[in-house]
Amino acid sequence: MKKMPFIIGMLVLVLAVSSVAFAGEAQNRLKVGIDKVIAILSDPAMKGPAKHAERERKMRVVADSFFDWHELSKRALADGWRKCTPKQQEEFVTAFSELLEKTYVRKLEKFNNEKVEYVREQVDGDHAFINTQVLMKDKTVPINYVMIKRSQWMVYDVVIEGVSLVKNYRSQFSKILSRETPEALIKRIKDKIRALDEGKNVDEVVGK
Repeated sequence: MKKMPFIIGMLVLVLAVSSVAFAGEAQNRLKVGIDKVIAILSDPAMKGPAKHAERERKMRVVADSFFDWHELSKRALADGWRKCTPKQQEEFVTAFSELLEKTYVRKLEKFNNEKVEYVREQVDGDHAFINTQVLMKDKTVPINYVMIKRSQWMVYDVVIEGVSLVKNYRSQFSKILSRETPEALIKRIKDKIRALDEGKNVDEVVGK
């Protein structure tokens, strides 16, 4: 659980392009999203607390363009997905994606020019696994992106230092849904979003 803020913060904390000579379609697609993030973070007109809301809005547009929130949410809920009505599923995807975005945008605003190297791209049918490593001052952090081919390649999981974003959330959600309703879970997520909007520190996605 303690790794979650770090995991979220590192999702798009990628501020340089590696020297990989032959990147495939999936990796190039990922790079498009990363480049857009870099442009927002580097824009002098977007700096400062007064621009937080606008930065967040722009980052959401970018994230929505290369994250498959429906696939990510469905996999994170696992068996719990079937416990939800179609309306609850839609509400969950909307709330969960907003929470993830708000959390990692806050972390991104503290970036310190970390660099990334694209190590390997593996494609198997309509799935791709992109191995990268982020070069920090005191260590190298492996970050792997899992993508699925829709009309274009989309990210649906991120694995950092062996910890899968989807599996980590799945563990939390499973515990909650074993004793609470889908409505209660959605409410927990919305409460976390509200706490973030109020400037509070939120370490866990859904709490204990």
